Amino acid sequence: MSQGLKPSTDLSNRIAQIYPSLSSGHRRAADFVLQHPLDVATMTIEGLAEGSGTSNATVTRFVRALGYGGYGEFRGALSAALKFAHAPVDSFAGARAEAGSSFATFATALADQAGNLQAARDGLSEDAVTRAVELLLKAPRVFIAASGASHHVASFLEDGLALYLDANVIFASSRTGPERAIRHMMSAGPDDLVVAISVPRYSRATLDLASFAKKRGAQVLALTDSPTSPLTPIADVTLFAPARSHLLPNSPTAVFALADALIAAVARERPDAVEALKELSESLLWTFFR
Repeated sequence: MSQGLKPSTDLSNRIAQIYPSLSSGHRRAADFVLQHPLDVATMTIEGLAEGSGTSNATVTRFVRALGYGGYGEFRGALSAALKFAHAPVDSFAGARAEAGSSFATFATALADQAGNLQAARDGLSEDAVTRAVELLLKAPRVFIAASGASHHVASFLEDGLALYLDANVIFASSRTGPERAIRHMMSAGPDDLVVAISVPRYSRATLDLASFAKKRGAQVLALTDSPTSPLTPIADVTLFAPARSHLLPNSPTAVFALADALIAAVARERPDAVEALKELSESLLWTFFR
């Protein structure tokens, strides 16, 4: 069986959006596409109809329900989705094929991180940073949504913000699962802030949570890699942190740095930040090594 289609591609997102309303025949076609994308990419319409146990007419109606003009356009979108899903694999394979030592690989990885950090610094907008800090300081509740590599960034941000904000800081999409995350977001309102964190490959779960909260009136602060990120159009404020890597699907270094900088900026603006840190330090005095 082919590897299933990644949930972060446009085609899989389209299927997910209309899947509940599909007929049984259309669902069979959708299931076959999601489970056998590599095979379908080279199939004729007759082949997909036979493989999914449907008919040519059913497949035609299915691809049109997805918003494509015809089967050829649908198959082109599938090829693009597969290219997107395999891009990190191809990059990794190419890097491994290049001559070089472990030290060279290590140094290249550090150079990637340095480049991402510099690009994040160069791309800063004073207005966006000021607005982001203002939103964090005034929100009574701050929900954080992230998964994958961004999960660790979110956990770090939660700990830091909880120390310096009076707000209730909630890592909505922590290890409790998607159902609990949605329950958290159901209580989000116009006074609340959602911090959504995602870098390629983008998390559909994070995007869905942020979109859900946005519809409920909450403001959205996005930490992501570029203006083409799916988080950018729904965010009220966006801070960018490139996540390029020669070897891996993404690098969270720059977005970690954004989170760290946000905590520092919030701490500076809190009137009693020095007292809060002093109290914490004294409470933890005997846990330090020296």
